Amino acid sequence: MKKAMLISCTNHYNERTVFFENYFLKNGYECTYITSDFNHSTKSFYKLEKPNTIQIPTKSYKKNLSLSRIYSHLKFSKDVIKMVGQLNPDVLYIEIPPNSLSRQAIKYKKKKPNTKLIFDIFDMWPETFPSDKLKGLLKIPFSVWAWFRNCGLSCADVVFTECELFAKKLNQSLKEKECKVLYLCREKGLKETPTCQFDGDTLNLCYLGSINNIIDIETISNLIKNLSLYKKTVLHIIGDGESREQLISSAKESGAEVVFYGKVYDQEKKQEIFNQCSFGLNIMKESVFIGLTMKSVDYFSGGLPIINSIGGDTFKMVDTDGIGVNINRNDLNETAQKICNMNAEEVEKQKANVYNKFNLCFTVDAFENVLEDNL
Repeated sequence: MKKAMLISCTNHYNERTVFFENYFLKNGYECTYITSDFNHSTKSFYKLEKPNTIQIPTKSYKKNLSLSRIYSHLKFSKDVIKMVGQLNPDVLYIEIPPNSLSRQAIKYKKKKPNTKLIFDIFDMWPETFPSDKLKGLLKIPFSVWAWFRNCGLSCADVVFTECELFAKKLNQSLKEKECKVLYLCREKGLKETPTCQFDGDTLNLCYLGSINNIIDIETISNLIKNLSLYKKTVLHIIGDGESREQLISSAKESGAEVVFYGKVYDQEKKQEIFNQCSFGLNIMKESVFIGLTMKSVDYFSGGLPIINSIGGDTFKMVDTDGIGVNINRNDLNETAQKICNMNAEEVEKQKANVYNKFNLCFTVDAFENVLEDNL
């Protein structure tokens, strides 16, 4: 039986890798999943109870921007490729970052040219680093870290990116190939156009996901302040993170009523919250280099339009497909008026547009169609 190995250092198995694995299984491959035993988000060790999984012992680190983290990634990458050499797969799928995996995989590919090598660029590091000031100060080490990723791209059989913005950036490093855009997907979307519980006097917004250092709390707060001039504003928060208290207090100070649910895993409960809301917040710091967020696809799967600050793919979708509102950072009051002037029919139309967009671009079928075309 043919063998496929799937590698993800930061364990995005349920977000991404599982859909590759299912595709290979359907096509007769025996699959092995390899990941770290160290959780990047919680900075703690963990164990996966999943069959056919190998967890590589990984050096811990406390800070995301540290030599300890770089060393951890370098060691993990070497240990992974050593394991790959022992198992000798027919297909090797590698999710990047860490960028060091690219360099190590190319060394393996040169020794085993018949192994089909697939790179999947899930995030762009260091481009996604949220501080422009530090990007300037660390320009040289950051450029070296980007080179670790780029140096191996042209040797892969296929390079997938999770958005078109990444593909355009990385195509500069490819010689005769082009990156293939493979959007995030979700197993479950809505079976019908979502419910629109519109209240003309109250604007219900949702924030979903990690509350971390790349979301733009200042812009969210200023937008709420302007929205509150025209309508009572309620912010429903699903998720948690190190910036939770800052987001809650800032939203309240700006005039919003805040309903905090914490982490919600039950899909029906999450959908009940989505149905109360007119929009989901997809607002990140301007310095973040990203074209499509996981949270936006989660909103789409629940039929929820977005208030968006992200450029690239998402900006274009919102602009052309009528699935939300792109904010004007220079005039948030203009954005607030545009949102608050929407009536029930307009919000209902946007929810229908989101439902259609999700089914066109973000289902498992759409994901596997791209794989079929390129693998």
